[in-house]
Amino acid sequence: MDFFSIMIILIALVVFVFIVLIAFVMKKSKDVKTQEFLEAERKELLQNVLKKRKKLGSHKTGFYSQITNAMTFQRTVAVTNSKIAGLVYDTNRKPIVAFERVERGLNVKGQLVAVTKKQQFVYEFQGLEITLFCDSELLGSWDTKGILYDVNKKAIGQLKRIQETNSLILHNKTIATIEKAPVYNDAISEVSEVFEEMNYGTPLLSLENSPTSTEETWLTALTIFEITFFGNPRVA
Repeated sequence: MDFFSIMIILIALVVFVFIVLIAFVMKKSKDVKTQEFLEAERKELLQNVLKKRKKLGSHKTGFYSQITNAMTFQRTVAVTNSKIAGLVYDTNRKPIVAFERVERGLNVKGQLVAVTKKQQFVYEFQGLEITLFCDSELLGSWDTKGILYDVNKKAIGQLKRIQETNSLILHNKTIATIEKAPVYNDAISEVSEVFEEMNYGTPLLSLENSPTSTEETWLTALTIFEITFFGNPRVA
C-alpha cells in the first residue's frame, strides 16, 4: 500500500470519528429534554447557589433598584453544555444575587437559577421563550416578542427592548425602564476589575410608577435575568 492510499484511509478515519462525535453530542443534547431531567438539574443548581446565600447582602425594600450591571462569574464549557456561575453586586460592591445557568443549544431547554437573601427565581428558557418561577411557584412567562403572561397565560404587559433600554409595561402602565446589560465576553473573578477597570456598578432599573407587590417581584426577576442572561452571551 502506497503513501497516498494510507493518507486517504487516515483522513477517512478522522472524518468518521468526527461524524460519530457530532452524532453523540446531538443525541446527548436531545436526551436531556425531559421534564424529569430538568427538575433534577434544577435541584442541583439551586443547591449550588443556596450555598452562596450567606454571602449576600440583605433584601431591602425596592431591591430591584439595587441590582447593578456589575458581576463576577466563571464559565465552564463541556461537550454537551455550557455552565455559568456568579454573583451580581449593588453599588456598594456587595453581592446581592447568586446565580447559575446551564444551556445546551438553541433547540434545547436551558435553565437559570438565581437567589437573593429573600427570594429564589428559576427561569426555563428555549431561545427567548422563558418560563418563570418564584419560590417554587409559577409566576408567569414571556415570549420572543417580550409579551408577559401570568400563571393563567393572560397577557399582562410587555418588555420592549429599544436601543439601549428595555421599557417595561405592566397592566397598561409603564412601570420602569431597565438598561440593557453590558456584554461580558470573558469570565471575571475580581470585584475590583468590574468596578474600577470596567467602570460598572450602575443600577439597571429606573422606576417610572409605583408597583404592586406582584409587580415588584416581576421587576426583580426581569432585572436579574437581564444581567445574568444577556450579560453572559451564550457560547457558540
